[in-house]
Amino acid sequence: MKRFLYLFLFVTFVCTTGSAQHEAHYTHFMYTKQLINPAYVGSSGMPSFMGLYRKQWIGFDGAPESQLLTFNAPFFDPRVGFGIAVSRQVTGDFEEYFGNLSYSYDMINQDDLNLRIGIMGTLKYLGLNINGPGSAIRNPSDPVVSLINGDDFSKVGGNVGAGLYLNVKDAYIGISVPNLITRQLGTEVSPRPAEEKPHFYGMAGAIIPIPESSFSIYPNVLFKYVENAPFSLDINLSAIYNNVFTFGASYRYGEVNGDSVDFLARYQVSPAFGLGVAYDLPISDIRDYNSGSIELMMTYNIGGKGSNGDPDMTNPRFFF
Repeated sequence: MKRFLYLFLFVTFVCTTGSAQHEAHYTHFMYTKQLINPAYVGSSGMPSFMGLYRKQWIGFDGAPESQLLTFNAPFFDPRVGFGIAVSRQVTGDFEEYFGNLSYSYDMINQDDLNLRIGIMGTLKYLGLNINGPGSAIRNPSDPVVSLINGDDFSKVGGNVGAGLYLNVKDAYIGISVPNLITRQLGTEVSPRPAEEKPHFYGMAGAIIPIPESSFSIYPNVLFKYVENAPFSLDINLSAIYNNVFTFGASYRYGEVNGDSVDFLARYQVSPAFGLGVAYDLPISDIRDYNSGSIELMMTYNIGGKGSNGDPDMTNPRFFF
């Protein structure tokens, strides 16, 4: 299949009304909460790194590809959290770089009850290489084409976000809006330039031990909504064996051409180091044009509440 053409990219990301959900969406959403909810940072009680690579729609030329790296930790005081996240996303000749800083504060700070409030600041770079191998100008008379005059298009902008994150013993609930400000992405020559709209997220999950067993059940759900776009719902059910192996499946409902069935597995190699993999099997019409999507994830935690200084893997928050 041909790579995404210039007109498609430019209209989707730059020239038209911003009615699509363009923020990154990961199958390992239960491990990437920091990206969308600043109140999450510091909640695990230990410094934590996470790296993730996603290749979407394998076999589809110009399909999205992304890399993500996050770090969060308590900051001088257990009630205060700090985090940083950076990512890169490429779709055809369109490229986005993203970075944010997050701060959280625990308003309750009890052993089995924590309520954090968080804020975040974000900086994004959007770029389009119109001279790239996947670009083609279909309508030279388009005023946007005349404006850029053969030069690559780019735009830099910032935003702010906020969230709440509640831990109640073995469960969590979070709500967040990572981008509170509506900002223009497109060019002035378009009568309806693209806009970045606030995205609203809700998340919840719990670890439910099975009595007299080495297994625990780990359900998670993520809801996303943005004005004038279909809502998205991810439902995951996983099992944790002996606090080492995690395996499960998700169903992603996107209302319009966004459905997929996802499978994931995670292995806690050591108390500090973990590896994960996920595979998305599309069940919408796009399934005829690709071989699914894959994610690879790595986590590393420094210290914690264990008696030997290693992370306390018996604490449910280790998996949150």
